Amino acid sequence: IVFNLPMNWSGTKVYMDKPELLAKAKEDNALMLANHGSRIDWMIGMFVSYLTKLGDYECERKRVGFVCEGIIQYMPLIGWYRKLVCEDVFVMRSFKQDAGTIKNNCNSFHDAKCKRILFLSPEGVVCDFGERDKKYIAECRGFCEDLGYKPYEYVLTPRYKGLTCLVEQVKYGGMIVSVTMAFERDGKLLNQKLTSLDREIPDIYSLLVGLAGSPTNIYVDMKELHFTAEDDIKTIMMEDYVRKDKVLADWHKILQDKGPEGFKEGFSVVHHNVLEANLIQLLHMVMMVGLAWYMDRLASLFSFGMSLYLIIIFTHSLGWFMNGTSMESVPFESGIKAIVMFFFGSKHKERTGAVDSKKKK
Repeated sequence: IVFNLPMNWSGTKVYMDKPELLAKAKEDNALMLANHGSRIDWMIGMFVSYLTKLGDYECERKRVGFVCEGIIQYMPLIGWYRKLVCEDVFVMRSFKQDAGTIKNNCNSFHDAKCKRILFLSPEGVVCDFGERDKKYIAECRGFCEDLGYKPYEYVLTPRYKGLTCLVEQVKYGGMIVSVTMAFERDGKLLNQKLTSLDREIPDIYSLLVGLAGSPTNIYVDMKELHFTAEDDIKTIMMEDYVRKDKVLADWHKILQDKGPEGFKEGFSVVHHNVLEANLIQLLHMVMMVGLAWYMDRLASLFSFGMSLYLIIIFTHSLGWFMNGTSMESVPFESGIKAIVMFFFGSKHKERTGAVDSKKKK
């Protein structure tokens, strides 16, 4: 129901280079570490976890959870659902504050013997085009230089402290997988270099463009990682992000040289059961309308739907006006987040870890 419109009706296609790796990961607990080039990473994770066939590989349908910024749990409808029903991990980007939350969440699933894929983006934030965003990108580049790395062009630096707790997800077995995603429309890479004025940050509305225009294609690279809480996670993640950055740079060049058809070579398209998704959507609508009819509340249902639609339009427009861009990973987010940022400041935490570590030495 959640992803049928943006993923199915919109014509969005997902391509994977190693579908067998995800099929294997779905056999047990798994920790997926993805770059944060869009605001709909969670929807892609939800989509592929629901599938029972990835390329030529059969797999099981798997529960999926997400590590999200704390404000998402307060978003009406989907935010409440992810908090109360799905029991996602909501963090405030403070390791001291979040460590207990992460461990308790992981251990509650272990105690219940409920296996899942836990999906997160170690970068923590998406950078838009404001002054605060440009400052944070510069801080990330400086962080790389302080550690002796060439500054990343396509990704932000990963936050690594929380991963010392998140490995609890696979402490009884399971895989840790590094995921790199690219978004393409009409032969153009959307998540281009962070400093590029042509960069576009895909969100729900980017996918919905496919309803009446060109669909967005999503390309996924995966690589298994191996580490525990005792390992040097900081170095492991920085090295993996060197690889991620190179993957995106290589893909960008291939897309420019060969076009979208040539770019698809080496990927397997992930097919999905559109008929099943549409049937579930139809039955859901029939159930709602039938219940409203039985309770003589059809007019109330219509009024609620129209009110919800108008509120979404208003909050999205307000957010765009205040922040200059759409930030819609879930409905209502653009407006609510823009208001929070206006009163409480930047959504970015300063990147000073490398400098601090040098001072301690």
